[in-house]
Amino acid sequence: MQNLVTGKSSMKDEYLQATTLDWLQSNDYNHFKNQETGVDLYSLVCKRGNKVYATRKSVKMDEMIKLLDENEFDYPIGSSGKYRMTKILFVSMDFDETLFTQETAWASLRSTPIEDTECIHGVINNFDANLSKIFGSHGRLVCKEAQANGYPAPHMIIILDKYVRIRLHNGLKGPSWRIDDPEILRRLGKDPVSRKLAFRDYKKATRINPIWKNGFFDIQGVVKGTELKKHKNSFTYLFKYLIKSLDIEKFPELKKMETIKDSENEGLRTILYTHLGNKCFRTRDLSFGKGFKERLGLLSTEKKESVHTWKRIRTIPDFIYDHIKDSVLISNVQKLFQNALNLTGIG
Repeated sequence: MQNLVTGKSSMKDEYLQATTLDWLQSNDYNHFKNQETGVDLYSLVCKRGNKVYATRKSVKMDEMIKLLDENEFDYPIGSSGKYRMTKILFVSMDFDETLFTQETAWASLRSTPIEDTECIHGVINNFDANLSKIFGSHGRLVCKEAQANGYPAPHMIIILDKYVRIRLHNGLKGPSWRIDDPEILRRLGKDPVSRKLAFRDYKKATRINPIWKNGFFDIQGVVKGTELKKHKNSFTYLFKYLIKSLDIEKFPELKKMETIKDSENEGLRTILYTHLGNKCFRTRDLSFGKGFKERLGLLSTEKKESVHTWKRIRTIPDFIYDHIKDSVLISNVQKLFQNALNLTGIG
């Protein structure tokens, strides 16, 4: 991390990208043994980008969507269909490439500093604290996602304790629900005066923005049953890259790729840069705390105590697992052959 943020190394480094591709496509297995029967079991380790990882994220996403559908977080105002009150906001952010390198942008997402560097950190926490001053207490979910160029573009879903007024806006990119409170817009730096300045002088607008001085940010209301950027809802948009496993069957070009930047598939490149950035800077791609769980109704029920008969022995790489699997298969075939000989009396 020190080398990356000080310029001694780069996320564009071909060796780093090639190593990441190798790591993402390799599989490790956990070896478990049943303490009562002695039976061995091998389970694929959950790792960024593999099937187990994607499945777990998909299950979590479905659980959140179910709770979003079951509860009421927004309601209409009047009969025009243009105004509503909502408790859920979707926020997206990016970084000004003249202020940050790709590496310092990712480093800034860390909640703790990188030792022996003066690199900015904690930008998400600072942004969230600024939102609290405007909207009050809330729960947050953060997704640290990349763009196709490798820069991070984090997203947040926040659940408020108090409703905020939103209105339907038909823009060039389609309909969206926008905050309709002039005072809140002013404090966000999204009032008409600030927007005009952003069109004229983007850098100045960024520099004087009251809550996010690192680039551009967008905020909109979440309404049940409405799409977000051509996705079914805000959760499917936020999870879109996390629920895709990097299988050769889905992405055959992975066989030929030597580096991430070799990919002509923008979606695949974005997924790979997401995993690369979070892996390099040891950040969690998805995080949410008790406050978010409580407001969404996601707090898990207490689990009953169970007697553990399985013990984890070790973790092994895929080539050892394949050798063990082949050895077990050969052994089982030999046993079947011997049983057949015994039955015929030849054995």
